Amino acid sequence: MGYTILFSYYEIVGEEARLIDEYRLPSSQQKESLEILLRQQNYEFIGNVDLWGIRTNKFMSIAEIINKGNM
Repeated sequence: MGYTILFSYYEIVGEEARLIDEYRLPSSQQKESLEILLRQQNYEFIGNVDLWGIRTNKFMSIAEIINKGNM
């Protein structure tokens, strides 16, 4: 079964996060391969089965691994 990643980019202003952009990875891969890719890019697992994230002082990126069959 193929999976892809939906990236959501946010700008952080004070206590608020404003969505800047969303991007869907155009490839289909095994879920484990995508998890390795996210780890290599310094994303951290954030609690949900398929949610990963990375944050700086001004920006946040959330990566959700999704089943391409459910798109």
